[in-house]
Amino acid sequence: MPALTVPDAEWFDLAPARGGAAYRIFLARPRGAPPPGGFPLMLMLDANAAFATFVEVMRRGAGRPQATGIEDIVLVGIGYPEDEDRSARRTVDYTAGPSAEMRADPPASRRTTGGRDAFLAVIKEEVLPRIATMIPVDTARRTLFGHSLGGWFTLDVALRDPTAFAAYVAVSPSIWWDEPRLIEGLARAQGQPLRLSLMVGEWEEAMAPWQLGGPSSADMAARRAARGMVSRAEAFAARAAAQLGPLAQVEFTLLAGEDHASVLPPAMARALRFAQR
Repeated sequence: MPALTVPDAEWFDLAPARGGAAYRIFLARPRGAPPPGGFPLMLMLDANAAFATFVEVMRRGAGRPQATGIEDIVLVGIGYPEDEDRSARRTVDYTAGPSAEMRADPPASRRTTGGRDAFLAVIKEEVLPRIATMIPVDTARRTLFGHSLGGWFTLDVALRDPTAFAAYVAVSPSIWWDEPRLIEGLARAQGQPLRLSLMVGEWEEAMAPWQLGGPSSADMAARRAARGMVSRAEAFAARAAAQLGPLAQVEFTLLAGEDHASVLPPAMARALRFAQR
């Protein structure tokens, strides 16, 4: 499969200093001159799947910032070389351990998990410093953006390593993966001036009208009901707002008419506005 190509963007492979498989790092640079303190930065996970979309959302929005509320930002994506098993690697990188579903299903529990700390170290110690040598970045205006399991990782980092980024955007977060750990993290993060945005699509828990009657719709409906993507995200946002305290800024957005896949473009536009306030 050919490497992802995005106009006005570039990529390079980074081999972690501590060893292990390489990461593919994508970079879209702002077009204007940097402000005195450097550009704000957004780092997105799962870059192989959606970096090009994010760049397009940013470029179109930054073309009319007075109308859209979106300005140029350093957009960095972290993903994997094209020949890698991206599903397996992200399951390791984005998790602190097995999910509740995996613990209940012995075959599923054989999947490798638990690389969260090592992955965050690569981001903090290697990816962000490398980007800072390439373009002026305002370290006080860095945002982490994650979707799905990457959204779980984003919430976990926000609560356990809150100073890693200035703001956090968790889209369709897989809270079901390990909700007790996230709830425990809230207690640790009390009093932190966190800026946290949670977003989820309307049709991530119930079946969308166009999905009804399909050959696997019954299984899909049961899985969605069990995972509770919408209700868990809304409840977690409310709990975070109440528990973190007055210094925190917690937002919840339900994106009407969207499902787990289609939620990304509208969420990206909102994330860019949230990051640049």
